Amino acid sequence: MEKSDQQYESLEKKIYDLKNLINIGLSLSSNLNFESLVESILYSCIGQLFVERVAILLQVDIDNPDLYIHMAKGYDQEFGQDVVLKEHSPLRSYFEANPIPVLHDVLINNNFGDDLEKLNKLMPCLIIPMKSKDSLNGVIILGAKMSCDNYSESEIEFIQNLAKFAAIAVENSRLYLMAILDRMTRLFIHHYFQERLIEELNRSRRNSAPLSLIMADIDHFKNFNDTYGHQQGDIILKNTAKIIKNNIRNVDIPARYGGEEFAVILPNTKLEDAFLVANRLREMIEKAEITGQDTPLHVTVSIGVAQFNPDVDSSSFNLIKRADLSLYSAKEQGRNCVIASEHYYE
Repeated sequence: MEKSDQQYESLEKKIYDLKNLINIGLSLSSNLNFESLVESILYSCIGQLFVERVAILLQVDIDNPDLYIHMAKGYDQEFGQDVVLKEHSPLRSYFEANPIPVLHDVLINNNFGDDLEKLNKLMPCLIIPMKSKDSLNGVIILGAKMSCDNYSESEIEFIQNLAKFAAIAVENSRLYLMAILDRMTRLFIHHYFQERLIEELNRSRRNSAPLSLIMADIDHFKNFNDTYGHQQGDIILKNTAKIIKNNIRNVDIPARYGGEEFAVILPNTKLEDAFLVANRLREMIEKAEITGQDTPLHVTVSIGVAQFNPDVDSSSFNLIKRADLSLYSAKEQGRNCVIASEHYYE
């Protein structure tokens, strides 16, 4: 092949990569859903570079600056779960000062101690810092290419530019997440819950799909606060919220409705199925041991459930009111039970 032909092909490749990069950048910048965003970054790496393994280390907890594996592809399910880059660790500091892709072989010659040993569990070939403004938002770990070829200069340049888009998108998504999450319980705030409920009601009307709502309230919560103090009350709220969040579907929308009251929107769910979900949550909360005292504490919840009925519920207010009335009935029936519609369930 003549030199001019090679130059032409190289130019075509650069134009193609630039178009892809622009499309990926636009897609990432318009996505505020954190999980969906991270997944898009991961599959963009796979699709563009044809790699065997990808892992993305991010700040998982808003209050914890350490970077953990948030999503990975090509590894066993539990592989590398103990990999973490502490806030002021040597390798983390290196990436802060040098936010450019680096081959794993280059890092071997530096003294990073345990950091590099942990990272080696991911079998990295290329490590790409995700830095936005002055903060390191994450690290992308790429394994070997499927072709077993080395990473070319153009591929490294591409992934460096992709990481810049990704870092900004992750930062924007995290800021949005902080704005809609209750800091104590990590559930959605009341305002976000109201907005999503209206969206789901409209979707239910359009698709003639069932939609149910759970309203739950911790029994005798004021007594716990008065007896054990507000710090213990905070532990109870966090524990209850964690049980709710960890035992519903990804499509369900859990929220702290206010004080010690919680709500869960259940799309595509009939009343009888919502009742089963609510009762399972009630049982799990009742059995859970809550730390903070010499002996574990136990709490219970009363729960009301209602299914959206377009003939009755002219607005989200009506659906909330019906679920709340069921909740009040549960309180009157002795607490620690679930009531759905007009029926009482133990």
